[in-house]
Amino acid sequence: MTEVEEMLRRTLGQAAGQAPRLPALLPQRLERVHRRRRQRARIALAAVAVMLVGGGATAVLRGGDTITAVPATGRDTEAPAGKVEEVWPEAVRKVSARSPDGVPWRPQTFVDDRTLLMEAQGDPSGSTDAVYAYDLDSGTPRKIADVPAPEGTVGFGNGFAVGGGHVVWWTGTKDSVAHLWTVPVGGGTPKIVADQRLATADDGSGIDRLAVVNDKIVFSLSIGGVFTVPLGGGTVEPVQGGTGMHLLAWPWIGTPGRGGEPHGTPYARIQNVETGETRTAVTRPGEELRLCGVTICLGRTAEGTTFFRHRDGSSQKNVPGAVHEPYQPVQDRFYVSVYGAGRPEGVGLYDLDTGKSGDLRIPGQGSTIRLPFMDSTGRMLSYTLRDDLYLIDLSEIS
Repeated sequence: MTEVEEMLRRTLGQAAGQAPRLPALLPQRLERVHRRRRQRARIALAAVAVMLVGGGATAVLRGGDTITAVPATGRDTEAPAGKVEEVWPEAVRKVSARSPDGVPWRPQTFVDDRTLLMEAQGDPSGSTDAVYAYDLDSGTPRKIADVPAPEGTVGFGNGFAVGGGHVVWWTGTKDSVAHLWTVPVGGGTPKIVADQRLATADDGSGIDRLAVVNDKIVFSLSIGGVFTVPLGGGTVEPVQGGTGMHLLAWPWIGTPGRGGEPHGTPYARIQNVETGETRTAVTRPGEELRLCGVTICLGRTAEGTTFFRHRDGSSQKNVPGAVHEPYQPVQDRFYVSVYGAGRPEGVGLYDLDTGKSGDLRIPGQGSTIRLPFMDSTGRMLSYTLRDDLYLIDLSEIS
């Protein structure tokens, strides 16, 4: 086992033991190690991705939770000069870290411009108990529905999205079937609108991204393939040109997915399914691209400098230290990075446009640190400190 592999093994082990919220599903490839010690086998429907960006190892857990391991040598990004609520007071708010039912919760996406969809955790396993609509202006929560977990469910409430007046998500069964669920935003009884057969349990596969577009549910599989199904229910249909591709941000799909299959930079090649336009990220000799969005890629130069730039190779901006968050930058502007000498001391939010930064005050835990959660729209950053849930609306930052 190499030094890097050993560090990743320790990171994932620490993640399982230290994280306040454990993933609902462990990846099948890790589950196999412990399978003989259990009475029953589980199918894993949520992938764990591992990235090395600027020297750190990041384990990406269910729903976007991340725990980052930082090498014992070197220095990450400098600490921000001020607290995030002092740097951007207009964007930061603090609410209770627990739902009206008294369980931990966090935002998943926006219902509308002033309302958040909140996912409430049901038990320590990380299963989803209920979903709420949270009014940002009044601070009032409204329960939309309890989230069902029929017998045989092993994947609890993943990929929440909103559109067409409905909340949509998926759950997985031990016999390798993904159920696609909907419930009206106004409240009601959730129902299954379609089923999707998944790969075998040994593949550890599931749905890696889900969205609602034009009254259709759009989703992609972690092993590749983009599909649609009517929001009201019907037949699952493959998207033309979507074989082996992954949903990025509709109408953009790309390859490889975040799991890196086939090996390469996630979303290095993307295609617009409505216009047919394709874009391929530019890579220069000696450098390494780590992740691409529709417009911007994250990478490292041959000299080890971390940078962001447009996927066509233009507008490169070098940044100090390491960038650990694998979904960066959001809104082509904001990124999250760990700071500290030798081991993680905290997490900062950084603005590429203005150069400003704010300290989230998330403490390190030895060689690891828990990173904040980014909602699927790339607008809301959230994290919990003790009994408080911090919400940062990036759209409020001018």
